[in-house]
Amino acid sequence: GGAAVVEASPAFRAFVANVKITGTMQSSPARIILNGRLARAGDVVDSALGIVFDGIDSEKKQLIFKDKSGAIVTKKN
Repeated sequence: GGAAVVEASPAFRAFVANVKITGTMQSSPARIILNGRLARAGDVVDSALGIVFDGIDSEKKQLIFKDKSGAIVTKKN
């Protein structure tokens, strides 16, 4: 069987819903300006919730965030 999908917590969803993205760079690693600061793919963007900016899905035009539980939340770019 496939791996179980981890449900994102309400706090994680709220963080991604409310975060302000003012710039994205499809570099390697991908970079975004998030709440006024630069974050690279792999950087922790909320230490309390353990949220990491995971990268950019250029085909779907989505930013990908993961938390320490392995849950994933995307945000339209």
